[in-house]
Amino acid sequence: MTAPADTVHPAGQPDYVAQVATVPFRLGRPEELPGTLDGLRAAVADRAGEAVRGITHPDARADLGALLAAARRTRAALAPTGTGPVGEDPAESEANRDNDLAFGIVRTRGPVTELLVDAALAALAGILEVAVDRGSDLDEQAWQRFLGGFDALLGWLADPHSAPPVPPVPPAAPAGPPVHQDALRRWVRGHHVFMVLAQGCALATACMRDSAARGDLPGAEASAAAAEALMRGCQGALLYAGDANREQYNEQIRPTLMPPVAPPKMSGLHWRDHEVLIKELAASRDAWEWLAARGSTRPAAFRAALAEAYDSHIGVCGHFVGDQSPSLLAAQGSSRSAVGVIGQFRKIRLNALPEQPATPEGDAS
Repeated sequence: MTAPADTVHPAGQPDYVAQVATVPFRLGRPEELPGTLDGLRAAVADRAGEAVRGITHPDARADLGALLAAARRTRAALAPTGTGPVGEDPAESEANRDNDLAFGIVRTRGPVTELLVDAALAALAGILEVAVDRGSDLDEQAWQRFLGGFDALLGWLADPHSAPPVPPVPPAAPAGPPVHQDALRRWVRGHHVFMVLAQGCALATACMRDSAARGDLPGAEASAAAAEALMRGCQGALLYAGDANREQYNEQIRPTLMPPVAPPKMSGLHWRDHEVLIKELAASRDAWEWLAARGSTRPAAFRAALAEAYDSHIGVCGHFVGDQSPSLLAAQGSSRSAVGVIGQFRKIRLNALPEQPATPEGDAS
């Protein structure tokens, strides 16, 4: 199999992306996403509405093959205009460039919300291609959350003042016997999904904060509902990317994360999409507490979704490398385990959210 001329791949492994994707995966710069519901509606609501209609039509939900065809057809009809590679980007760190290169991601200039819709449809098609071809071993709940993340993102973008509907998705057949680079293909495409949903979750959290600051309870509730569904989609993406046994991980995946294929200490923690999400989560505590004080159950639901996402990440990591294997981020000679590092981040992130529902304002009990 020969990589197309515009395929991106890590140096030293020329067939890497050729085996997991046929073209680069385009993403906009998450720092440019709007942070208000009105700005979001003006930027993308009509386009997102067309995307929702394309992939939720009853004919598109007949089975996974029909949904794949609908995703491809809808994406082709909505291709954003005026786009191209970003080129020199002072906001991009070297660590992010390394991650993008390893996963065939090309940062693209153009209307960032339109690019998010395009990336969502591209990521959905990529996952469905694998599921139609190979099936999936995700359990029913994880599969629904995983693909439901796309419905939640596009549905909320189409109507950002309402909680997004998440219709059922067609089931996947059980995965067949593994084939060459099967695990690596899921690993890469699962990360594409995670970055799309991470951008969406950061956007929803930013809009929730803005709505809370303006005293817009319905808008904050809608954004919080979207953030919860997108975080659950992120959990599904983590499980999907990690759907491999330890042998497959050691042979196909881990070599792509280490020298000479990748630079030392490469980590998704340094991906700008993840960094923007973490920044928004860290700034969101007051908004979640404002919602909780008004009797909303959204803060507790989002906290549970975030905890489950971290628990799934810990479980995948432990499955691959065990509880004691050192993190790729650890200093040489350090005994810090990969599982321990993720657990530490879990504690930090959850501490940024209220633990218990607040007593509603006006309740003297």
